[in-house]
Amino acid sequence: MVLPLVGIIKVRLFIDFYGSGLNGLQVTIAQVITFLNICELAYSLAFRQLLFKPLAEDDHEEVLRIYHGAVRIFRITGCVVLLAAACVALGFPFFAESPLDYWQTAGTFFLLAMPYGISYFLMGPNFVIMADQKEYRITIWIQTIAILRMFLMVLVIRLKLPFIWILCIEAANILVANSVARMIALRAYPWLKSPFDESSNAFRGKARYAVIQRLSELATTQTDNIVITAFMGYEMTSVFGTYSYLTDSISKITQSMVTSPMNSFGNLFNDKRADAYNIFTEFYNFAVFVGTVVSVVIFIVMPQFVHIWMAKPLYEVSVVICLAFAANIFYMTMRQPVIIARDANGLYVNAKNNAYLMAVSKIVLSVLLIRKFGLLGVILATTITNWTVDFLYNPNLVYQNVFHLPTLKYFRMVAARVLIAVLIGGTAYQVWNMNLAWITASTLHFFEAVLMLGMGTGFTALVIYTVSFRSFRALFRRLKSILVRRRKSRA
Repeated sequence: MVLPLVGIIKVRLFIDFYGSGLNGLQVTIAQVITFLNICELAYSLAFRQLLFKPLAEDDHEEVLRIYHGAVRIFRITGCVVLLAAACVALGFPFFAESPLDYWQTAGTFFLLAMPYGISYFLMGPNFVIMADQKEYRITIWIQTIAILRMFLMVLVIRLKLPFIWILCIEAANILVANSVARMIALRAYPWLKSPFDESSNAFRGKARYAVIQRLSELATTQTDNIVITAFMGYEMTSVFGTYSYLTDSISKITQSMVTSPMNSFGNLFNDKRADAYNIFTEFYNFAVFVGTVVSVVIFIVMPQFVHIWMAKPLYEVSVVICLAFAANIFYMTMRQPVIIARDANGLYVNAKNNAYLMAVSKIVLSVLLIRKFGLLGVILATTITNWTVDFLYNPNLVYQNVFHLPTLKYFRMVAARVLIAVLIGGTAYQVWNMNLAWITASTLHFFEAVLMLGMGTGFTALVIYTVSFRSFRALFRRLKSILVRRRKSRA
């Protein structure tokens, strides 16, 4: 929670000192770089999926065979990313009217992109520790470095130092985080340093399909700022980027809560004794419960929060935009159990057609709707793509190939929980607006109201889910049994 809070302060200070144009430029560059860096998360997914079984069986020889085959591809990819970054940097200043001159704009792009190319030479051991369900060993250090990065940025802005300091901090953050994670992973698995003549090519095939799937996700979630810059300029990208920073920060926290058991879930599907579907429904209910609480709160409080946060007429946000953001947060949280079940079973290989369709749908809809609805059109493009293309494909893939059940069973689950979210959200919205005069009387009143709203929404959803869904009650029994076993082991 510290990182988003410091980041919120940093965004406001950055815009006040450097201006909306420079903020929009940096946000757009960051989004373009996600496409250059497309392989990182795709490689992570493919690598971990291959390592689940040999790590569970403590088969060092097979892990080394896969590891050395993958590291070779990582290094080649790093060289390609560095070359691509240099080429894109030279053409990027022509994309839109920049607040900087040509060479400053090109240099900014390359300085921000370069660390990502270098990181491919460092990341191999990091994926091993992640696949072995010990990601916590590196996450705490990565988060610490990220928090330090934010504090340094706030300090640089307060001291009114040149923009180049911000770029250097961004670059150092990527390199230091990857270097520290590599050092920790090699200390945990010193045998990864062992030379190994024979390497596996299995990673190459898995990685190709994972890249396609990752490209789809990027086209769906990481093209908004690029489209807005092309049609509306860097200033409006700054506005949208501010909205996105708030919603993405919250969404990342909620999704991390849901995706944290991914590696355990991957091992579950290699255990034939496990009751995979019942555990999936428990996992799903937890995800939707979290998504309901967070999306309802975001929808209701976002207009007042942005007004207090930015205090600029340009950044005021409409209720309709808030509703669209909330719908996307709800969906992205709700889909995680399905995606984890799909990826843990290697079914992302079968999802390539869906990936192509999502990418095309999102980009075409963004271009068409931004002309009619402006910023709202870009968000609606994501909402439509999520709730049609993705919603109709991935659950069907998982239910047919993993659980061997009719997909209608899943759609019924979704319909019931969407109805609950709408009823809770509608009631909370009415209560909030009935007390709006008190809520907006002061900043203290506002944050007190947000706290009460979150607690009230969470308690209401908890009661409804506990009464209505057996699998949600089973989740609590499972947690209780885990706590009992831990107490007995300590005793």
